[in-house]
Amino acid sequence: MVEHRRGWALTLTLWLAFNFVVAYEIAPASLLPLVREGLGVGATDASWLVSVLLLGMAAFSIPAGILLDRIDNRRAIFLSTGAVLLSTVWAWRAATAGAYDRLVVARFLGGAAIVTLWTAGVNVVDGAFDRENQGTAIAVFATSIPGGFVISHLTAPLLATRVGWAGTFPVYGLLGVLAIGGFAVASRGVSIAVDIETPSRREFAAVLRNPQVWAVSGMAFAAFSLNFIFNSWLPTYVAENFSLPLGIGGAIAAFFPAIGVVGRLSGGVVSDRLFGTRRRPIVLGSFVVLAPASVAVPFIDLVGVLLVALIVTGFVTQVGLVLLLPYVRELVANNVAATAFAVLNTVGFLGAFSAPVISGRLIEGAGFFAAFGYAGLLAVIGSVLAWAVSESV
Repeated sequence: MVEHRRGWALTLTLWLAFNFVVAYEIAPASLLPLVREGLGVGATDASWLVSVLLLGMAAFSIPAGILLDRIDNRRAIFLSTGAVLLSTVWAWRAATAGAYDRLVVARFLGGAAIVTLWTAGVNVVDGAFDRENQGTAIAVFATSIPGGFVISHLTAPLLATRVGWAGTFPVYGLLGVLAIGGFAVASRGVSIAVDIETPSRREFAAVLRNPQVWAVSGMAFAAFSLNFIFNSWLPTYVAENFSLPLGIGGAIAAFFPAIGVVGRLSGGVVSDRLFGTRRRPIVLGSFVVLAPASVAVPFIDLVGVLLVALIVTGFVTQVGLVLLLPYVRELVANNVAATAFAVLNTVGFLGAFSAPVISGRLIEGAGFFAAFGYAGLLAVIGSVLAWAVSESV
């Protein structure tokens, strides 16, 4: 643990950097019409540019966790940030050349770097505070994910008019590097290596056989999928359905992740203060609300009503999602909590990876009604799992 003020300096500089990293992650979704036109691809292929990065995150989640348990996480943050920057530059050059295959590879490797940066960031924030403040600090850091979605939806269409849609990639990468410069100053003289008892093979296998872990991980699959269905397709849906410029559509879509920042911050407080640290009622409630709300979205024909729907769905999505992170850890012993968390991350990122591709194919085949119907189905599945799973202890 480091001095309290320095701990917050570490957290906030990492938070700022990860906002820009996530903006790079979701940028193709904010610019889908331009991406499709520039590369000459359909909705499914365009959505793969978001999904393949998330596939990289899923594939490297557990290896990154194992590696970061053994090295100085401060150094890992610098190396992974540099790798993210290289990914943004490679993606820009590939997209400018119209090389779709190279662009996919660049984004996939970017996902590997991003999940390493995310895990190292969580480790640093967790290690910088005492137990009483860890939850709050991690919740603050976690708001960088919807925060990055907001930045992309609001700024990517504007940046694209100046630097082209592909030029947005290195812009976000450079801004992330500049923010990490602030972290470098704040963390000078600090070495953060995670000291965790490595579980035995039997304990590791017990986690993989634990149905409660898989139930919560299944909820993560549904929650991550819902998050990326909305964030991947809302800018395009709003622009096309309401005949608005892409920039205006992005601004309206930004309400979903913007209110999600509030949801992430308040989820832990509501769970701890109003529900006595119980997670299940809030997670279940979020899925119950999302099921009908998701299906209703394509039937809305007034922008004002759509804004209300986005505020409600954006809030409840993040309130439930953020509680899954401590939920799965609390279902197992302390020395295998990291393993359970890695399982949840892997399954959740697979949901995030698959959602834009599946919804893109549904949109190509049957329109936005089918895609939002799929979102409703995911929420129903999440509700069933939340009803069946045990309460955390």
